Amino acid sequence: MGIIGLDNLLASHTLFASPESMHAVFRQLRREDPLHWTAPEGHPPFWAVTRHADVIEVGKHADVFVAEPKTFLLTNEELRVREEQTVATNGKLIRSMIHMDGTDHRQYRGLTQAYFMPASIKRLESTIQERASALVSQLLEFEGGCDFYNEIAVWYPLKIIMGLMNVPESEHAYLLKLTQELLAPNDPTLRRAGTEGQGKGPVAKEYFAYFGKLLEERRATPQTEDLASLIAHTHIDGQPLGLMEAVSYYVILATAGHDTTSSSMASGLYYLLQTPGAQAQLRANPQLLVPAVEEMFRFASPVKHFVRTATRDFELRGKAVRAGQEVALFYHSANFDEDVFEDPMHFRLDRGKNRQIAFGFGVHACLGQNLARASMRAFFAELLARTEDISLDGTPTFISTNQVGGLKTLPIRVKPAPLTV
Repeated sequence: MGIIGLDNLLASHTLFASPESMHAVFRQLRREDPLHWTAPEGHPPFWAVTRHADVIEVGKHADVFVAEPKTFLLTNEELRVREEQTVATNGKLIRSMIHMDGTDHRQYRGLTQAYFMPASIKRLESTIQERASALVSQLLEFEGGCDFYNEIAVWYPLKIIMGLMNVPESEHAYLLKLTQELLAPNDPTLRRAGTEGQGKGPVAKEYFAYFGKLLEERRATPQTEDLASLIAHTHIDGQPLGLMEAVSYYVILATAGHDTTSSSMASGLYYLLQTPGAQAQLRANPQLLVPAVEEMFRFASPVKHFVRTATRDFELRGKAVRAGQEVALFYHSANFDEDVFEDPMHFRLDRGKNRQIAFGFGVHACLGQNLARASMRAFFAELLARTEDISLDGTPTFISTNQVGGLKTLPIRVKPAPLTV
C-alpha cells in the first residue's frame, strides 16, 4: 500500500470495520514507523501515535498535548460544516470534560468523581446485579438465537447509567438511537438518514434540546441524589454551570457512559467465543473473571482514538512534534503493542500484568472505568453461571467508525445450564 493510501486509511472510518485490516495496518506501523506523519487527502495532517509507550508519554504531558480545539479527527469539509454550525458557541458543538484542559478539566471532572470511585460503585452492586440478572433472563428466553449486541449488550450499561440519572425507561430507546447516531456519523446503517454532509450538528442539536429540558426540570425542583440533579444544582466558582457545560455533561454521561461498556461486552463475548476452551475454563475458574474482563477491554478498545494538539515543540520518539500539530492516539494499536503484550493477538484469560489502556491514560483517563469493570464482571459472572454453552450463530459485523464503537451485530445461540433442584 502506498503512503497516500495508508494515510487515507488511517484517517478513515472504514479501517475499524475490518479487524483483520486494522490489525495489519497498525502492526506494520508499529514495526516500520510507529510515529507516522500522516497527510490524508482532504484532511488536516497529524502524527499517528501507535506505540503503547508513546501514548503514555503524551498522556503524561497534558500541559503540552491538549484536548482543545478538537478531540476526534475531522476532514476539512467536516471542519468547515462544524464552523458554520457553531458560530454562536465559539466553535464548540459540545463542551464536556473530555474537551477541556487544565483547571476547567479538573473542576468539571471533580464534580462527579466521588460518584464513580470504588466505594460509591460498591453501593451500586445490588442495582448492577439486578440489571445483569434481568438481561441474562431475557437472553435465555430467546429460542432461535439472538443478536447479542443489539438485543442485550446495548441495553445493560444504558439502563444502569440512565438509572443513575433517573431518566425514565420509556425514553431509553430514544437516547440509545441518538448515541449511535452521534458516535457513528459515517456508518452507513447507523448514521442519521438525510443528514449527509451535516456532521454531528443535527443529532447534537436534538440531544441538547432533550437534555436542556431535563436540566430545566431538575433546576426547578430541590436537589436529589441522582446524577442529573447533582449536575443541575452544582456550582463552580460560586456560579451554576452554564447551559452548554451542564447539557454537555449530560451528553457525555449518556454516550460515553454506556456505549464504551456495551462495545466492550460484545467484543469480550465475541473473543471469548473465538478462543477454544475459554468458556469452560472461565466457568471452572471463576477467579479468572477479573483478568478476563481486563483482556476483554484490551481486545475491545472501544475508544479508537483521541486527538491532542501540541501547545509547543516537543520531541517524541526522536521526532520533532511542532507547536500546533495534532497527534492521534490510536489506543487499539497501543493495546496490541508487541513490546508490552506477550503474544498480543492471543486472548488470554490469565494475562497477569495487563497494562491495557482502553480507558486512556493520564488526567483524561475514563472517569467511569470502575463502573465499567463492575458492570462487566457482574454480567459475565451471571451469564456463565446460567449457561452451559454459548456459540456464534452467524458472521458478526463491525461498526464503521474511528471514534467510539466495536461490533454492530453479534448473532449467538445459548444453551441454558441445567436446572438444579
